Amino acid sequence: MNRILIVEDDKDISRELKELLENSGYEAEVLSNFKNACDSIIAAEPDLVLLDINIPYMNGEMLLQQLRSKSDVPVIMVTSRDSEADEVLSMSYGADDYIPSHIIRQYCS
Repeated sequence: MNRILIVEDDKDISRELKELLENSGYEAEVLSNFKNACDSIIAAEPDLVLLDINIPYMNGEMLLQQLRSKSDVPVIMVTSRDSEADEVLSMSYGADDYIPSHIIRQYCS
């Protein structure tokens, strides 16, 4: 697993994630156009997707459902939401894991 696609509209978070991943030896790319996100994710052929719930045009959980109908690429939800309900919902839509962004920020500081 070398190529990780970050689907996050918060520029600070996506920059921090990209930097953290690249410093750890991964190839990281940030999705910048969310209008046709599902098609863009599939075209990028990532080994892993880090997906935020709050993104433009459709929420990440809806995007995850759409992506799951076309691909089995591993998806980790990375979001500022940290309720158990959000985690359960994301997992029921096919997420492989769920990480609140405040945990990632601990590693970026």
